[in-house]
Amino acid sequence: MATYYIGTCSWTEKTLVEEGSFYPPQLRNSAERLSFYAQNFNTVEVDSTFYAFPAERNAHLWAERTPSSFLFNIKSFSLFTFHKTPLLALPLFLKEELPEKEQNQPYLYLSDVPKEWLKMALLAFLSAINPLSEENKLGYILFQFPPWIEKSPETMKYLSWLRENTPGTLAIEFRHRSWLDEDNREETFRFLRQERLTYTCVDEPQLPWTVPPIVEVTTSELITRFHGRNKAAWEKKGAPPEEKFAYFYKEEELNKWKEVVKKKSPEVEKVFLMFNNCFRDYAVVNAKQMNYSIQQNLLNC
Repeated sequence: MATYYIGTCSWTEKTLVEEGSFYPPQLRNSAERLSFYAQNFNTVEVDSTFYAFPAERNAHLWAERTPSSFLFNIKSFSLFTFHKTPLLALPLFLKEELPEKEQNQPYLYLSDVPKEWLKMALLAFLSAINPLSEENKLGYILFQFPPWIEKSPETMKYLSWLRENTPGTLAIEFRHRSWLDEDNREETFRFLRQERLTYTCVDEPQLPWTVPPIVEVTTSELITRFHGRNKAAWEKKGAPPEEKFAYFYKEEELNKWKEVVKKKSPEVEKVFLMFNNCFRDYAVVNAKQMNYSIQQNLLNC
């Protein structure tokens, strides 16, 4: 029987902390909140690692402050997924190893950097989160590709390179519909299975450029990320995250997902259900609802 890991995609999101409905008011810092969070959930996703390299010391502290069975899921650094990346987000030693031209640019793109430097940067990133691996507290590393990255031989080759150079579970989230349209879907899943890459299903507003909520198994993990269904905010150019993810799932919506996942769970060892509707307490309440429903279902099996 698969082990379920259900949690949210942040424990420090600003509107959650400010609202005060989840964390007791006496908890004043991230460390205290993480300890409290881990009393309620068995996993969390770290999104700060998308914006800046993690510190190895922080990974040690995260491991110390959570139960032995708790899993951290790490969002990959922005540069590794074709996102525009501020040079200031890089550690100094990596900046100094860049070609001179790139050292003088305010932003970097994946296409700007030599492959040798990229491998060094990836190894540095993996080294920073290695304390979690050593304590068996690393769930998956999420590589979330942006909406403008279409299915192509070049991108597939890059995914193969990531697999060659990254141990553990690599969760791949596509945002461009071409990866999952009817003509390409089976080839995409076949490729992910071949490369031992974990397809990440998403629940998000259905728009011309977004991907459909298809659940498929490509490794021994099943991962679904819930982004909410705030269609108006997703269509709004420049909408801030707190507006984009402001969506509270209804119980019937969660129940439908529970049934879909239940059918697939015999095929896997771990099921991750991660709530990214991080606005106020929406994600924590929905995650608790899903967890209760799953546990009740397991008791009745």
